[in-house]
Amino acid sequence: MTTSIKTHRGALALGLLAFTLIHPTHRLVAEVCQDNDKTARLLKRFDANQNGKIDPEEQATADQARQELFHRLQGKYDTDGNGQLSESEKTARREDLQAMQKEKLTKFDKDGDGRLSREERATATSAKKANPKGTPAKKTGA
Repeated sequence: MTTSIKTHRGALALGLLAFTLIHPTHRLVAEVCQDNDKTARLLKRFDANQNGKIDPEEQATADQARQELFHRLQGKYDTDGNGQLSESEKTARREDLQAMQKEKLTKFDKDGDGRLSREERATATSAKKANPKGTPAKKTGA
């Protein structure tokens, strides 16, 4: 009888799930999570009392932070103000992003090949860092 690696991985995943359900020690789960894991980042950022789980007060703080991030990044496209982007709002955002990419390409594509090389991308990145809000930079010279 042959068994595949997928079978072993599935059995291991089920075993870990069963162990977690039988031993609901939140600290153990938090310690197993890696720093690049979404759950670990969430715990690290919002677990104020360091008990290894997100309490209702901490969840409210996390929800507020999520809403603030949404409004900062997508708020101008949420024209109906419901906290989500409808298809028409997503289309408007997509069109704006495409226009910004086209503008960036026009401005920084010095060799005219229709793509930004590593050097051209570095120039665009340094220009963005020098002028992060997107306000027009003052022109110097004649």
